[in-house]
Amino acid sequence: MRTTIKRGIGRAGFNGNGHAGSPPAIGPVVRYRQPEPPRRSLVAMLLRGLGWLVLAIAVVASGVGGGLYLYAHETLRSVSAINDPSLRRAQVNLSPIADPSKPAIALIAGYDHRAGTGTTSYAGSNSDTLMLVRADPTNDTLSLLSFPRDMWVPIYCQGNTPITSNRINSAWAMCGANGPGAVLDTMEHLTGLKINYLITLDFHAFKQIVNRLHGVYMNVDRRYYNPLGTGWSAINLHPGYQKLDGGQALSYVRFRHTDSDIYRTGRQQLFLDALKARVRQTLSLFEIPQLIGALKNNLEIGRGGGGTVSLGELQSYGKLLEHLPAGHVFRDSIPLDQFHYFTTAGGADVESVAPQSIETAVHQFEHPNISEPKQVSDQLLGHKATHKKKKTNTPPLKAKDISVLVLNAGTVPGRAANTTYLLTQRGYHTAQLPSTVAANAPRETRDTIVYYDPVQPHAKQAAQQMKPLFGAATQVEQMTQSIASFAQQAGNPLVVAAVGTRFGGTLVSPPKKVKLPPPPPPALSPGGPVTLGPLRQVAREVPFRVMVPQKIAQGAQLSTEEGVRVFRPIRNHKTICLTYVMPNGIEYWNIEETNWNSAPILDNPTDVIPYHGSKLYLYTTAGAVQMVVLRTKTATYWVTNTILNELSNSTMLAIAKSLTPITK
Repeated sequence: MRTTIKRGIGRAGFNGNGHAGSPPAIGPVVRYRQPEPPRRSLVAMLLRGLGWLVLAIAVVASGVGGGLYLYAHETLRSVSAINDPSLRRAQVNLSPIADPSKPAIALIAGYDHRAGTGTTSYAGSNSDTLMLVRADPTNDTLSLLSFPRDMWVPIYCQGNTPITSNRINSAWAMCGANGPGAVLDTMEHLTGLKINYLITLDFHAFKQIVNRLHGVYMNVDRRYYNPLGTGWSAINLHPGYQKLDGGQALSYVRFRHTDSDIYRTGRQQLFLDALKARVRQTLSLFEIPQLIGALKNNLEIGRGGGGTVSLGELQSYGKLLEHLPAGHVFRDSIPLDQFHYFTTAGGADVESVAPQSIETAVHQFEHPNISEPKQVSDQLLGHKATHKKKKTNTPPLKAKDISVLVLNAGTVPGRAANTTYLLTQRGYHTAQLPSTVAANAPRETRDTIVYYDPVQPHAKQAAQQMKPLFGAATQVEQMTQSIASFAQQAGNPLVVAAVGTRFGGTLVSPPKKVKLPPPPPPALSPGGPVTLGPLRQVAREVPFRVMVPQKIAQGAQLSTEEGVRVFRPIRNHKTICLTYVMPNGIEYWNIEETNWNSAPILDNPTDVIPYHGSKLYLYTTAGAVQMVVLRTKTATYWVTNTILNELSNSTMLAIAKSLTPITK
């Protein structure tokens, strides 16, 4: 065994003659032990354990969050238009979304069966529901505008010439595999609006949405009953505020057999408002993927500009729903008295309406009046408006002082000449080209463009004033060189209007100022003789003081079908629902008395007014009082308007004020 001792390596030192000496004697071997750490206190041990727990939760949450993100991303992709050729073709005509923080309009089309579930195309489907929804994050408003499915309109199959006139819901079936695009094109020509999203869903998706939310609370205005086998959609609902499951909600929004399609659109709007409240109340982080997953293969979303709806867009609109102020949901519609009914050659009854009524409804849809709840309250209380108009230094130009040349930037022959005639009828000074020059714009455009001459005074103002005449999609631009050459040949008018392919040939009426109509006096009848007897019979069934209305709507009677109903909306709470029918047998309204004082319908009143030491809570939409609520310490009493809010505001308030306790 070789060692280093011979060379003196490793030895302790040297002896006296210069040789290496032996190392010193080594004592017994001692094992080295690491000193023990100081003992931790119980608090320190708990904190250390908590730290590891927090870290574990963070790791799991990160994984779950990442998984949810990927799941949501893939699910959004699965409901995008890229999966459906028909919707992909329609998506090309949607207007791109510049920014999710800006207003956007979606067209919701619900139909009776779906491609991919037994059919090879959209042929044969009918759009059972057609509703425009406008989300405006700039003023936190949500506007709804519905159109009856039996409304008689020109039908477009993704072109600028209507193929025929028919029910608005028939565009889906009449245009074959182009159904979604036909619905979009027909709606854009009808309203003049730029639509950013096209959302299509079938009945199964509708039911799945409701069921994933564990039901939606709705105020059912009356008894609905159609048994199976009658040829009509089956329905079995009792009056009162209650939770509906998916099947019940679907039967409610589809019903129209004893009133009309106009009332069905009202039910659909009420449901969407209730759905919004339910989503806001119920949906959690872990339920979002389940809800989105339920919509696969039953819902598709076309997006302006193409591509898939991003999570950022969903978050933006979700945040709007979450923070929507009271009274900022606007249910817009064409007034019932504006519809005219006629019978087609096939013997079916349909509805028609004047273009001016559509324009008014569209204007209200685009310009929701967020001061409306305050105006309604001031009007009911007799307060004078304190808002003053802002004066402008630039008065509007008169029509006769605006000279305009019309060019055809579309594909309909004679559109420029016809539009020139219409402007002349409105009092505008119309310019003409030489007979040898065709009034065709240099290029075809989808939207109408009003060009102004920057050299001439007031030209831009004139263009801005004329813009609303051609619809919401109109643009204002400075004259290009090619447009200026036409203007020079026509005597240099202030503006040149190049009417695009989306212009339907009808000028829009000037927008009306947002102003509430003068309040009519309340239309009332004595309520005691109608209600007191039946109400006394059930008073012992509820654990709160029962009130009787001394005043009810004029001519109203308790419904013969469950006019007085006592039920449990939830455990440990009871409700009395009084259902009244108006003389026409179509309109119903309710009074409900309950000890369920936290019912979701009572959230977010638009205003509160004092009343005899107590308070009345108002719930308004589109200038109409939808509900008046009286609260006491033990119970809540509310008056609910008809589906279309046909009872006047003063009538609603008078009924609520007439509620008095039943005396023994």
